[in-house]
Amino acid sequence: MPTDHHEPNAPEYIDTSNNKAVNIKMNRALQALQDAVVLIDGNDNLTWWNLVAAELLSLQANDTGKSIFDCIQAPEFRRYYQDITAHNDANHEGVHMASWRDPKRYLKCEITAFDEDKLLMIYDVTRLQHLEQMRRDFVANVSHELRTPLTVLIGYLENFSDQDDVPPKWQRGLELMTQQTARMNRIVNDLLLLSKIEIEENYELTRIDMTKMLTHVYDDAQAYNQEYGHTIHLQIDTYDGLYGSEMYLNSALSNLVINAIKYTPKGGNIEISWIKTAQGCEFSVKDNGLGIAPPHIARLTERFYRVDSGRSRATGGTGLGLAIVKHVLHQYNTSLQIESELDVGSTFTATFDASYVRALP
Repeated sequence: MPTDHHEPNAPEYIDTSNNKAVNIKMNRALQALQDAVVLIDGNDNLTWWNLVAAELLSLQANDTGKSIFDCIQAPEFRRYYQDITAHNDANHEGVHMASWRDPKRYLKCEITAFDEDKLLMIYDVTRLQHLEQMRRDFVANVSHELRTPLTVLIGYLENFSDQDDVPPKWQRGLELMTQQTARMNRIVNDLLLLSKIEIEENYELTRIDMTKMLTHVYDDAQAYNQEYGHTIHLQIDTYDGLYGSEMYLNSALSNLVINAIKYTPKGGNIEISWIKTAQGCEFSVKDNGLGIAPPHIARLTERFYRVDSGRSRATGGTGLGLAIVKHVLHQYNTSLQIESELDVGSTFTATFDASYVRALP
């Protein structure tokens, strides 16, 4: 019997370091790319780049060893680069920004870390950015135009419903129409809020008293909770506040709490907490509801995504609450962490970096 045996289709590592022909082909392939490619060493200096990168970054042959921060001075790029360096996260989604040479041009920078070096890819996403802006404008304009006819419909339906001489056969129809117009009105309001968060570039930033805000969120939750009968706890372990947009943050945190109430069977337990951590401060909402199956968790913050569409409509949800939360948290360079187990419950957590935390007197 033969002594040498290889698994079928087993990949083998091929050392091409001394294969001149392969190296030449690889170099030509990288030069032929329509996107910029830059190789950066462990000291953040340039070691190699292709022709597109040379044009984009105005590089000359003698720029080897130049700091990448001398080439790209955008603050958002520096933050992204430092985050990659600190966490060695090769799967980061990248950073979008306007070109430093042409404000009408939009770029996406994506870094892959390996060993002590980094590979930087720069893509021109101007067309995608324009299409995204068109979508945002369309949603905002349509939502705004729907408000007036909806307001008229809601007003007349309320008028008719309050009449004492409404025939019994019309009462059920008026009730259903009132419910559906109210639901559509909530969707329109959420779409307008989401569009405003996405489009607005300059936010009114203030120092937010989190104790005061969370007390209001808790009081509103108790009022909403009357028909559910949950036990709601509020735990505040720090008086630290945040620096940001109070209106948007209040909307995001309220959405998380109201969601926990709506999707927990009657008589459940809900815990709201605001605590200090080594990274900054952490807000979380924990419930003992039905839980969410793992395949759904990654998509929960998508617009109109529903785990159970029938149950969502029954609770009056718009399918936009967690999308609003996602975009508000993006203002704080953080994301929503979701842990859930079926028949056990869910925990929604947002960690705010110390740079956004402000101690209150």
